[in-house]
Amino acid sequence: MDLTEYLPMFLAESREHLQELNLAVVRVEEVPDDSETVGDIFRIAHSLKGMSATMGFERIAALTHAMEDVFELLRQRRGGLELEAVNVLLECLDALSDAFEAIDTEGVERLDEAPLVVRLKALIRDHASSDAAEDAVPVLDVLQARADGRQVLHCVVTLDDAVLMPAVRAYMAIAALSDHGEILASVPTEDGVEQFSGRTIEVWIASDHESDVLSACAAAVPDVAGVTVTDATGAPDAEDACTPDVEDASVAFVEPDAAAAADAPAQRKTAATSTVRVDAERLDQLMHLMGELVIHRTHAESLALHAAVPGLHQAMQDLTRSSQALQTMVMQIRMIPVEAVFLRFPRLVRDLSAKLGKKVDLQLSGSDTELDRTVVDALGDPLVHLVRNSLDHGLESAEDREAAGKPATGTLEISARHAGGSVLISVRDDGRGIDPAHVARKAAERGLISEDAIPGVDMQRAVELLFTAGFSTAEVMSDVSGRGVGMDAVRTTIRELGGEVLMQSEPGKGTTAQIRLPLTLAIMSALLVESCGLPFAVQLDRVERTLRLQDYPVRSVAGKRMLVLRDGVLPILDLAESLGHGKAADATHAVVVRGADHRLALAVEHLVGQRELVTRPLPPEVSGGSALSGGAVLSNGQIALIVDCDAVTQAANENAAPALAAA
Repeated sequence: MDLTEYLPMFLAESREHLQELNLAVVRVEEVPDDSETVGDIFRIAHSLKGMSATMGFERIAALTHAMEDVFELLRQRRGGLELEAVNVLLECLDALSDAFEAIDTEGVERLDEAPLVVRLKALIRDHASSDAAEDAVPVLDVLQARADGRQVLHCVVTLDDAVLMPAVRAYMAIAALSDHGEILASVPTEDGVEQFSGRTIEVWIASDHESDVLSACAAAVPDVAGVTVTDATGAPDAEDACTPDVEDASVAFVEPDAAAAADAPAQRKTAATSTVRVDAERLDQLMHLMGELVIHRTHAESLALHAAVPGLHQAMQDLTRSSQALQTMVMQIRMIPVEAVFLRFPRLVRDLSAKLGKKVDLQLSGSDTELDRTVVDALGDPLVHLVRNSLDHGLESAEDREAAGKPATGTLEISARHAGGSVLISVRDDGRGIDPAHVARKAAERGLISEDAIPGVDMQRAVELLFTAGFSTAEVMSDVSGRGVGMDAVRTTIRELGGEVLMQSEPGKGTTAQIRLPLTLAIMSALLVESCGLPFAVQLDRVERTLRLQDYPVRSVAGKRMLVLRDGVLPILDLAESLGHGKAADATHAVVVRGADHRLALAVEHLVGQRELVTRPLPPEVSGGSALSGGAVLSNGQIALIVDCDAVTQAANENAAPALAAA
């Protein structure tokens, strides 16, 4: 049977299982007696083993099977596992992650499981006796359970006719039921499930739970169409019919009255499959077509304004309403929670705090905040940089914190929330904060500023230096920090996503880094302007105000034109000229925009108005070195260039620094 068509689904689910296992192992290390988490670990590990075996990845299946034996120790004993056991399990998860990446890129496992299996088995006592117990005849277990007066339930799980991987779903159903009792027998057996290709799974389980609990548990497995649970404790003549069919090694127990089972009450239908996996390329194509529809709708709206056709105005209103509803729905389909990124941090903080010898309390909030899939995919690395910097540079050691009158355990808080059309993600620590004098000395050592400039470095200037390429305050370069690529990479990545990074700090109290990102990269609200006869777009949430230049004083200071406002003096920049398109002949208006840390007045010829634009990335030969973040096709076929407000304001304020000082 060719299973290659199922490989993308297998990899996607396996990566989710690995992420959940990382989180669960770290959680159970902190709270050893968390029985719910222990149950989750067994369910996930069992599913991962079954999926891997079914797909033919025997090395992964062998490693996960050995891990299950260690997890059995976790279930049998109180007080959790020793640090050594947790470390070995986490190393196994790392090895599995590498194996899945190799399968994705090379088509092979690339896993040497033998050394890890040896280490896992070294952690297990009485391993041989547990193996012997697994070889016991399941039928005898059923009979003994009945003889002991225990409640035996018969669970019949029916898979959907369209299920792609029945063996995997059978593994998952049996594993899910095992969390609620002792599996006495099953069809198929746990050892023979790899060859299962049917649609009906039968499980006999000794359990103290109600039948509704088991039914809901099995129904939660993907691709399950129905579940029936009946009481098999007092089945008539059960002892005479409990002989396994020796010709079918996959059958462990046969119900005596198959006809009665068929006449049982109708299986309860459940909406188990509440989600559908869709290839990311299809979502991108859907968004592309939605963008084309927005462009055509805008064009039709402009034509309708000049056409005197009866009923056309109402028809355009109906079209606009329907297409906007469709646009909203398409945008929601692409949204995923930032939890996909947040889930990696408990493991990261656990490993780094142990390496650095620091005590850290990680607090996550707002994990359900949703962002465009493309934004979430690109957000991981910048957040990892910020977290590593907080742990290494921000938080002090336990001894230093106690000497400063702080709790020995530092706090690292990562949060996310919506703010208008943007998402704010904060990384806050209660560490030592930023010392401007220390930053200034390091900058001078690296030749970024002169020795004479050190006394003039305040907190705002210190933060800007931290974002300079090649800058680091680390005394010694290590695998955690010190290479000077972290904060510069953070700002570059976030700007490419159309966002901004702000940082605030108070010496001795802590530091907060805040990332502001648009909800989506595909469609944006923008102010459309014209300069030098060309259309430009400015992200709407960066626009503070628009004004006519003739209504405000314009002064020349140190050779630079400055706009005098009540709340400050701003440099004026000719938009088209700054982007290499010539100087505007008659710039009558100005758009006051906000960058990362500065404001600027962009001089333009015309204000066209607010537009919903479908954004597209620019080729490197067009965008390289210029303050542009993309382009958008207008209804008339022209291409509007999207202004990178952070880049243009930073460059303009650096050039106008002498004039601002004089003003």
